[in-house]
Amino acid sequence: MNDGMQIKEIQISSNALYDVPDILNSLGIKYCVLIVCDKNTYKAAGSLLRDILIDKNFDVLLCMLNREGNLVPDERAVGEVLTSLENKVEMMIAVGSGTINDIVKFVSSKTKIPYGIVATAPSMDGYASSVSPLIVNGFKRTYDATYPLFIVGDTKVLKDAPYDMITSGFGDIIGKFTSLSDWYISSIITKEDYSKEIAEDTRKSLNECIEASKNLKSKDEKAIKKLMGALILSGLSMLKFGNSRPASGAEHHLSHFIEMKELSNGEIRHSHGAKVGIMTKISVKLYNTVFSLDKDEVKKMMTERKYETREEFECRIRENFGPMSDEVFKDIDHYYINEKLRKARQERILKNWDTMKNWVSENVPSSDYVDELLNYVEAPSDISYLGLQKSDLKNILLNAKEMRKRYTILRLAEDIDIDRILDLAIKN
Repeated sequence: MNDGMQIKEIQISSNALYDVPDILNSLGIKYCVLIVCDKNTYKAAGSLLRDILIDKNFDVLLCMLNREGNLVPDERAVGEVLTSLENKVEMMIAVGSGTINDIVKFVSSKTKIPYGIVATAPSMDGYASSVSPLIVNGFKRTYDATYPLFIVGDTKVLKDAPYDMITSGFGDIIGKFTSLSDWYISSIITKEDYSKEIAEDTRKSLNECIEASKNLKSKDEKAIKKLMGALILSGLSMLKFGNSRPASGAEHHLSHFIEMKELSNGEIRHSHGAKVGIMTKISVKLYNTVFSLDKDEVKKMMTERKYETREEFECRIRENFGPMSDEVFKDIDHYYINEKLRKARQERILKNWDTMKNWVSENVPSSDYVDELLNYVEAPSDISYLGLQKSDLKNILLNAKEMRKRYTILRLAEDIDIDRILDLAIKN
């Protein structure tokens, strides 16, 4: 863990764009910056920011990442930013939201040129984090990166973002219901490091997001500011812990798996936060299903569960991940089909079942409640929005857990009897 205090300035307010020159000066940046944006974010904030900086005698270079479809944080985009850099550039400024931030953050970590953010939408919680999800060889991987020296969010800009980007941010924060739960159960079952303080900070971001929901539909500036604050607080929790664990669990693995499938068909069709919100409802349903069982039922299911052989596991991975299979094996190897390790986890599950069950009953809502939250702000709430049907769910749930080695509710279900648990969850 680190103290999360490397970010020197966070400014979320009306007309905050005009504060950027002073922030740069306070950081010792006097001469040249590179603005990285796309055509939409240039129109939203980049053009005005450029004029403001030029008026204050900055030399401003521009890297415009334009695509016919959606911009993807891949090797091509990283290369474009790298080739736009000149020796005189003192700082990069990412003008945009998730994708542009991830690209610039990664380039900054490799070149050691610092960067700052001018946010154009309250659409995701990665602004303050020090990790960068990139798509390399078609597979989404999270890379260690670096933190921004400043984050500026002009609420006049943020409130004018497309409303689906605002609900995307809402969906990303709603995912903390299950990311925090996954982290807690993993700390018990796998002895993973856990911080109550950081978990509470992340939960605070969740509560602030729910509070902001009351006035999001009207794009009220105060509500937008509160949502943006929640997104940044969530990112600070990741920065303080040193990775994305506090804010990313099964709901994100499910989102990434669907995103990988979208990419294999040509392009990402739905926003990250929209997928996370919908998959949070699914993950909550899994929690409700698993922890409706008593200890004797769990023990019986463990003894009757079907054993997956090494050959069956490898066949399943290659069938579902295709060309990206080697990336999966590289990340998780055969760790979760090691029955000796599973036996040790199963013993800890049974030993701590009542403790975990009580915790879940107090901290995990019903799927109906998550559905109500999403519907209230008019965010997508059903898998049909993603072009999926109920019949697709089991395969997605079976395989999305292989996106990361991280222990989640999906892994807990696997240690008990994933086939029966998924059948119960989907049926109900």
